[in-house]
Amino acid sequence: MGFLDKVFRRGEASEATGIHAEAALEQEECPHVTLVPKWDEPDDIGHESKASRFDCGTCGATFTPAEAHELRETEAERIGAV
Repeated sequence: MGFLDKVFRRGEASEATGIHAEAALEQEECPHVTLVPKWDEPDDIGHESKASRFDCGTCGATFTPAEAHELRETEAERIGAV
């Protein structure tokens, strides 16, 4: 291993040290609370009822208008809000 490899800690994964070396990365499920409407026609822009799909601004998942409505209806329950 060369000098720069040591400086930038490049090498085998087994060489990882520190408090985060053994911690498994946990990915929490996205709550999909930032739904951005997308339209197919320029004339429909600004009218949320005419959106053809909704994209989650956090994870990038795409939802139909019906799915977006369902997510918005259950948002408080899913994020644990009172």
